[in-house]
Amino acid sequence: MKRLMSFFAAAFAAAVAFQTSPASALGPFCGKGDKSFVGQYTMNGVPEVGSQLRINKDGSFQFYLAYGANDQYGKGCWTQTDRLIALFPGDGRKISPNHTPDTRGFKGMILEKSGRDLLWRISGSHYVGRYRK
Repeated sequence: MKRLMSFFAAAFAAAVAFQTSPASALGPFCGKGDKSFVGQYTMNGVPEVGSQLRINKDGSFQFYLAYGANDQYGKGCWTQTDRLIALFPGDGRKISPNHTPDTRGFKGMILEKSGRDLLWRISGSHYVGRYRK
Protein backbone atom coordinates (compact mmCIF):
# COMPACT_ATOMS: atom_id res chain seq x y z
CA MET A 1 0.00 0.00 0.00
CA LYS A 2 2.87 2.37 0.82
CA ARG A 3 4.39 1.74 -2.63
CA LEU A 4 1.02 2.40 -4.28
CA MET A 5 0.56 5.69 -2.42
CA SER A 6 4.09 6.92 -3.21
CA PHE A 7 3.63 6.00 -6.87
CA PHE A 8 0.28 7.79 -6.93
CA ALA A 9 1.79 10.93 -5.35
CA ALA A 10 4.72 11.00 -7.81
CA ALA A 11 2.49 10.34 -10.82
CA PHE A 12 0.02 13.01 -9.71
CA ALA A 13 2.82 15.58 -9.33
CA ALA A 14 4.14 14.75 -12.80
CA ALA A 15 0.66 15.02 -14.33
CA VAL A 16 0.05 18.43 -12.79
CA ALA A 17 3.38 19.65 -14.17
CA PHE A 18 2.46 18.68 -17.76
CA GLN A 19 -0.99 19.93 -18.76
CA THR A 20 -1.01 19.53 -22.54
CA SER A 21 -2.58 17.00 -24.92
CA PRO A 22 -3.47 13.51 -23.58
CA ALA A 23 -0.67 11.62 -25.32
CA SER A 24 1.91 14.05 -23.95
CA ALA A 25 0.23 14.90 -20.66
CA LEU A 26 3.05 13.29 -18.72
CA GLY A 27 5.83 14.41 -21.02
CA PRO A 28 8.76 12.01 -20.72
CA PHE A 29 6.78 9.72 -18.38
CA CYS A 30 4.06 8.92 -20.90
CA GLY A 31 4.28 5.36 -22.18
CA LYS A 32 7.41 4.58 -20.22
CA GLY A 33 7.44 0.98 -19.14
CA ASP A 34 7.44 -2.61 -20.25
CA LYS A 35 6.27 -2.64 -23.88
CA SER A 36 5.17 -6.28 -23.48
CA PHE A 37 2.05 -4.85 -21.83
CA VAL A 38 1.04 -3.06 -25.03
CA GLY A 39 -2.08 -4.69 -26.48
CA GLN A 40 -5.82 -5.33 -26.18
CA TYR A 41 -7.24 -6.62 -22.86
CA THR A 42 -10.62 -7.95 -21.75
CA MET A 43 -11.57 -7.94 -18.07
CA ASN A 44 -13.10 -10.85 -16.19
CA GLY A 45 -13.73 -11.64 -12.54
CA VAL A 46 -16.32 -8.97 -11.76
CA PRO A 47 -19.99 -10.02 -12.09
CA GLU A 48 -22.19 -8.00 -14.46
CA VAL A 49 -19.26 -5.86 -15.67
CA GLY A 50 -17.81 -5.89 -19.17
CA SER A 51 -14.62 -3.95 -19.83
CA GLN A 52 -11.89 -3.67 -22.42
CA LEU A 53 -8.60 -1.83 -22.37
CA ARG A 54 -6.13 -1.08 -25.13
CA ILE A 55 -2.61 0.03 -24.20
CA ASN A 56 -0.75 1.59 -27.14
CA LYS A 57 2.98 1.86 -27.88
CA ASP A 58 2.78 5.65 -28.22
CA GLY A 59 1.85 6.04 -24.54
CA SER A 60 -1.90 6.39 -25.07
CA PHE A 61 -4.74 4.06 -24.06
CA GLN A 62 -8.48 3.55 -24.59
CA PHE A 63 -10.81 2.13 -21.93
CA TYR A 64 -14.43 1.00 -22.01
CA LEU A 65 -16.62 -0.40 -19.23
CA ALA A 66 -20.30 -1.34 -19.12
CA TYR A 67 -22.09 -1.97 -15.82
CA GLY A 68 -25.89 -1.93 -15.90
CA ALA A 69 -26.97 1.48 -17.17
CA ASN A 70 -23.53 2.99 -16.46
CA ASP A 71 -21.10 3.11 -19.37
CA GLN A 72 -17.60 4.54 -19.02
CA TYR A 73 -15.23 5.48 -21.80
CA GLY A 74 -11.80 6.90 -21.26
CA LYS A 75 -8.64 7.63 -23.12
CA GLY A 76 -5.42 9.30 -22.13
CA CYS A 77 -1.88 8.48 -21.21
CA TRP A 78 -0.34 5.49 -19.39
CA THR A 79 2.88 5.14 -17.44
CA GLN A 80 4.44 2.45 -15.31
CA THR A 81 6.69 1.92 -12.34
CA ASP A 82 7.68 -1.33 -10.63
CA ARG A 83 4.54 -3.48 -10.69
CA LEU A 84 1.98 -0.73 -11.31
CA ILE A 85 0.51 0.83 -14.45
CA ALA A 86 -1.30 4.17 -14.13
CA LEU A 87 -3.98 5.20 -16.61
CA PHE A 88 -4.37 8.98 -16.59
CA PRO A 89 -7.62 10.34 -18.08
CA GLY A 90 -7.52 12.67 -21.08
CA ASP A 91 -6.98 15.80 -19.02
CA GLY A 92 -3.83 14.19 -17.60
CA ARG A 93 -4.24 15.82 -14.21
CA LYS A 94 -5.11 13.14 -11.68
CA ILE A 95 -6.29 9.62 -10.99
CA SER A 96 -9.17 8.94 -8.64
CA PRO A 97 -8.12 6.47 -5.95
CA ASN A 98 -11.79 5.40 -5.69
CA HIS A 99 -12.69 4.63 -9.32
CA THR A 100 -15.30 1.83 -9.47
CA PRO A 101 -17.76 0.43 -12.05
CA ASP A 102 -20.39 2.70 -10.44
CA THR A 103 -18.34 5.85 -11.02
CA ARG A 104 -19.84 8.28 -13.53
CA GLY A 105 -17.24 8.95 -16.20
CA PHE A 106 -13.66 7.72 -16.33
CA LYS A 107 -11.48 9.03 -13.49
CA GLY A 108 -8.27 7.09 -14.16
CA MET A 109 -7.02 3.82 -12.70
CA ILE A 110 -4.05 2.12 -11.09
CA LEU A 111 -3.50 -1.47 -12.24
CA GLU A 112 -1.13 -4.07 -10.82
CA LYS A 113 0.94 -6.30 -13.07
CA SER A 114 0.40 -10.01 -12.44
CA GLY A 115 2.35 -12.09 -14.92
CA ARG A 116 0.99 -11.02 -18.31
CA ASP A 117 -2.29 -9.80 -16.77
CA LEU A 118 -3.31 -6.50 -15.18
CA LEU A 119 -5.31 -6.46 -11.94
CA TRP A 120 -7.80 -3.78 -10.92
CA ARG A 121 -8.48 -3.93 -7.17
CA ILE A 122 -11.86 -2.23 -7.05
CA SER A 123 -12.10 0.25 -4.20
CA GLY A 124 -14.68 -0.53 -1.53
CA SER A 125 -15.25 -4.12 -2.66
CA HIS A 126 -13.62 -7.53 -2.55
CA TYR A 127 -13.62 -7.78 -6.35
CA VAL A 128 -10.48 -7.86 -8.44
CA GLY A 129 -10.89 -7.38 -12.17
CA ARG A 130 -8.33 -9.31 -14.22
CA TYR A 131 -7.48 -7.81 -17.61
CA ARG A 132 -6.16 -10.48 -19.98
CA LYS A 133 -4.81 -10.17 -23.51
